[in-house]
Amino acid sequence: MKAYTLYFLRILLLMSLLSCSNDKDISVLTKVDASTIDPFPAKEYVLQNPQDENPILFTATWSETLFFLDGRSTPDPLAPLKYTLQIDKAGNNFKSPQILAITTSLAANIYTKDLNFLMIDSLAATPNEKMDVELRILASYGQNNPQESLSTNIVELSVTPFVDSDPLQPIYIFGDINGWDNSNTDNMYVMFKSNSDTKNTVYTYTGYLPANSSFKFIPKESLGTNKAYSYKEDGKLEYVESGTAFHNVAEGYKTITLDLKTMTYSIQDYDISGATDWGSMGFIGSFCDWANEPLMTRISAKNRHVWKLDITLGTLSNGSTHSAKFRAERSWGSRWAAVDPNSIPYGRTIFLTGDEYDPNIVIPEGGNYRIVFNDLTGQYVIMKK
Repeated sequence: MKAYTLYFLRILLLMSLLSCSNDKDISVLTKVDASTIDPFPAKEYVLQNPQDENPILFTATWSETLFFLDGRSTPDPLAPLKYTLQIDKAGNNFKSPQILAITTSLAANIYTKDLNFLMIDSLAATPNEKMDVELRILASYGQNNPQESLSTNIVELSVTPFVDSDPLQPIYIFGDINGWDNSNTDNMYVMFKSNSDTKNTVYTYTGYLPANSSFKFIPKESLGTNKAYSYKEDGKLEYVESGTAFHNVAEGYKTITLDLKTMTYSIQDYDISGATDWGSMGFIGSFCDWANEPLMTRISAKNRHVWKLDITLGTLSNGSTHSAKFRAERSWGSRWAAVDPNSIPYGRTIFLTGDEYDPNIVIPEGGNYRIVFNDLTGQYVIMKK
């Protein structure tokens, strides 16, 4: 028993000596030199919608956070170490900072759409209005009980976010045709699309243009402003305030095509010879029991092949839909059936005269609609007002 007790005491003594030895090996952090954020490429950023892309807006860089142990004059590595690039409204003293990036390196790429979303969603910025913001680096180090170090400086920026455009929003032609009224869509020409795919960025218009007329293209998001798709150079568009207008020299029918992804355009003559000049055009469907449909009106006396109608479609019960198509002269022998029945708000139709299969356009909900139809191309717009 005594031998066992003596053996146990020797073990305790050895553990004590080892503990003292380990304590001497533990280093003490005596100094931290915080990171410094490098100057940014610019002090003000006006964000532009890159459509399907998400390009790098800028790359933020900073110096390394340095750690000095046991009073030494040279820094020592300390892991794990991560850097958080924070952003907040100017003057908020980072009371509610948002995270732009987290990394273990000394740089972070900031992407246009990511910053735009954060500005609007987290910082409550207003699209197209400048907001002053501040950025800093928060370095976190240590493992079991991590510590933090703030950058020696704060970077101040001004950022103007963009409206993340609705890919299905209407685009209107305005100019001499409506006295350059940029807000009243009743007197504008709406453009068409071949389908309602959100990745389809091509808008078209086939119709009459008067001689020596000037015009631009304005999306719904910019109504009431001077920002429009304007002439940049031959074949190229730009979306700017007070840009250069397009000019049509000779009167006649034209086909205009815009691609908002590539920011390109084309304007070509359209041969109207052989086209039927219909006396009436109707929008017919289940809402009128497929008879005595409301008649549409031409958008102008000379623009005789583009028709419009404002209509209220009744409220639907669960699972129900409105079905419709277009027909001329209230005759089933002159009708346009859907190419894709579920293509709303934009789509195409095919002209039929016999007893061929003729699918209807399916409208999934009731409400107040503006309907525009082009009997030359079979394209339509069925959009809620």
